[in-house]
Order: sequence, then structure tokens, then C-alpha cells
Amino acid sequence: MTSSISYAMFIASLLLCLLSSPAPFANARASQLVRNVCKQTQEEFGYRYKQCVKSLWKDIPIRSATNLKDLDIAILKLAAANAAQTKATFEKAFNATNKNANGTAAIKQCVDSYDFALGAFVFAVRGVNDGDKSVTEILTQAQDDLVRCQRALASVEVQLPMPVSTTNFWVMLYRDVAFLVTSQLLNI
Repeated sequence: MTSSISYAMFIASLLLCLLSSPAPFANARASQLVRNVCKQTQEEFGYRYKQCVKSLWKDIPIRSATNLKDLDIAILKLAAANAAQTKATFEKAFNATNKNANGTAAIKQCVDSYDFALGAFVFAVRGVNDGDKSVTEILTQAQDDLVRCQRALASVEVQLPMPVSTTNFWVMLYRDVAFLVTSQLLNI
């Protein structure tokens, strides 16, 4: 039974990694809008420009965006999808872990953090559509919660499987890009 759960977690993690890995050579055809946003993201948050472009350009709604609002909504939806996948992975890990085991509280913190982040991204999509300037505050709170997850895991030295660590990185990147785009869009 334990080996089948481990095998299922491995397959789920592998699929998550494959689904979240950026498409190759995306920068060669990326729109000026995406390139500008990624340049700003590099300057503001220190992400690698090519990594940003490749990770965004793999998403068809982002490729179709012709203005900041469409781009922002597409990025927020991508962040929500990645947050949902990561939350599900943490929930599976939490449910499969002895509740008295070292690290259980940290995993539970991550379930809660990703639950909040997912809700924040969904709210942000509606907020961008409505021109609600509180969206940037919600995105900041989402970042704070995601950092709480990282700190909780680090405090008990929980090592994340590579796919979860990778998806966690993408969620943070998409949150930071969306924060920049939303701030520009709403003139904050």
C-alpha cells in the first residue's frame, strides 16, 4: 500500500513537472508585450529574463494577449492553475503523512498558504476586470502567505520533491509578474 502511494505521488509529481516546464525557444517569437513585462520583472524582482519569457510564452492565452488587461488576466489564471496543482500536491502529502511526524505542521501551513493564494488569484482576476485597486494588496498578501509556506518548510528542513519546488517557483514568478502588470494597468 505504501509503495503504491509513493508511486502515485511520483507519477503525479512527474506530470506536474512536465506540465509546468517552459517551452523551448519561446523567446524567439514572444510578443513585445511579454518581452517588456519580463524585462521589468527582471529589473524589479531579479528573475532571469529568458526564463520569464519562456514560462509565460508557453501559455496560449498569454500569447493571445494584445493589451495589459488581457495579459494580466491570463497570467493570474496561470498562477491560479499552478497554485491549485501545488495545493493538491501538499494536500496529498499531508493526508499521507503521520499527523505526529516531523514536518506535518509545515506541510499543513503550505496547504493553507496555497489555499489562500489560489483564492487571491481568483479574486484578482475579478478585480482586474472590475478595475479594483485592492488587487495589488491581495497579491501582496498571497506572496506573504507563499513565503510563510517556504519558511515553514525550511524551519523543519522539509525537502520538496523537485516538481513541487519547481511549481512553487512558477507560482511566485507568475505572482510577481501579475503584480507588476496589475500595478501598471491600474496606475498604482
